[in-house]
Amino acid sequence: MRGMYLNCDPKSLPASFAAMSDNSKLYKFPENIAQGYLIYDTNAWSTAPIEIYQEQVFIASGWFIYKQKLNPLALLAKDIVEHGPSVLNDILAGVFVIYWKNGEQTTLLTDALGLSTHYIDRLASELRIAPSVKALLTDKHTLNNDMQSILGKKQHLFGNFTLYNEIERLQPGAAITSGTEQSYFTFYDGKAIEDLGEYVNTLTEFWPYDTRILPLSSGLDSRYLLANGTYKYGFTYGPEGSPERKIAGHYQQDFEHYHAFDFNEQLLHEQEQAILDEMAFATLKPINRLYTNYHYIAKHYNQASTFYDGYLGDLFQRGTYINFKGKRGELLKLVPFVYRFINFSAHKLLRLRYKELTNGEFEILWQDYKVKTANLALNDYQKVTYYEFVYGRGGRYTVFGSNVLAAQFFTIVSPFASRIVFDSFIQQDYSRAVSYRNLKKIWSKTASKYKSQVVESGYSPQTPAAFIPFIQLTYRLMFHFIPSRANYGVKLKRMEKQKK
Repeated sequence: MRGMYLNCDPKSLPASFAAMSDNSKLYKFPENIAQGYLIYDTNAWSTAPIEIYQEQVFIASGWFIYKQKLNPLALLAKDIVEHGPSVLNDILAGVFVIYWKNGEQTTLLTDALGLSTHYIDRLASELRIAPSVKALLTDKHTLNNDMQSILGKKQHLFGNFTLYNEIERLQPGAAITSGTEQSYFTFYDGKAIEDLGEYVNTLTEFWPYDTRILPLSSGLDSRYLLANGTYKYGFTYGPEGSPERKIAGHYQQDFEHYHAFDFNEQLLHEQEQAILDEMAFATLKPINRLYTNYHYIAKHYNQASTFYDGYLGDLFQRGTYINFKGKRGELLKLVPFVYRFINFSAHKLLRLRYKELTNGEFEILWQDYKVKTANLALNDYQKVTYYEFVYGRGGRYTVFGSNVLAAQFFTIVSPFASRIVFDSFIQQDYSRAVSYRNLKKIWSKTASKYKSQVVESGYSPQTPAAFIPFIQLTYRLMFHFIPSRANYGVKLKRMEKQKK
């Protein structure tokens, strides 16, 4: 499993270690520096990512863009030594954990949004981290019964919690020592949302065209990346004849190589379950077959190494993280303009989104939310979206698909999580986003062919906002009651029910 292992051994994850991809390499820290290992992406780093500046040691796991350069570790090390870790806020995009040794002081530096998921053992006398809880677990760690209950209800946890009291996810956007955590994160000034496509295009260009691959769905997130970048390889998975395949197929000519296939047609990777058991241990319940399909596409397009993911673009384009389930939530999806007048509090929204939790369990979430968002100059809708992105369903569940599983084979680039794009979208008016009133502006500078084609829910960025909720309801009913219109998500749910 790619990542940094400090004072633990990657071989403690035998299935993941044995499945290490051809473009992954094991690096052992010099013995005079630390007891540690790195499994790194050789497409991102031609040599082991270690730099020494003024006798201070820096070792990087992941990738980053700093001062308009990709992975300038020597430059970043120099600036950290001379100016402090606050310079990390100038990293425009990245998925990383950086080890920094200054004499006897060891510090871990994490990316701003927690995309490089690593965990820390709080019982250890020295910094001890790994990309999996299982690599850290000892018989001294105790089970958190509340988290066990929450995981069963939500399929994922929140905050930095795991199933064990003394093992936590590394705090995003921070400089971490054995006893302290210092945040370096501050927001950039927001740009106009209609101009964000140019920043996506600029980000895309940091990697060679011949390495770029885009998973294209029928939705607007991956299509936005396609409209604002060029990619040599593309693929879509979904049932044969499904709207997903048909809609994405309209853009197959945008790629030199494009492949559409059924999510369930590949022979299940013989070690998938063992690998998932190690990687997702004590944190979430993963979606089956994702690892198999990422492994398949990596073999099918073995020259593609940079994977562009529309990770969480829906919550920015359509404000989905202030939605909630249930009859009331479904009604609001039909009349989303009500969000402008009701003005839900953060407490109310989160309680509705986490209604399965007991009052005691929700209180844990609420206290965590207050601590994590206390210093953010955002309103409640923005704070809830931020929390869910970094600490909730996004950062503790959705992130596992791309930035953990796909990251075993590719360098994962998530443009919606790059700083200019994220910081601009997070500061938008979410009462407008959730009622589709920002879509036309977001897509205003893209070519007509991208904004005129409908998504599988029947609307396009050019559809009048007032009509979209009713169109969407009609299509949702069709997904569930007309088998031929099912996307892979609906099909997977049907298969799970059949198993039961």
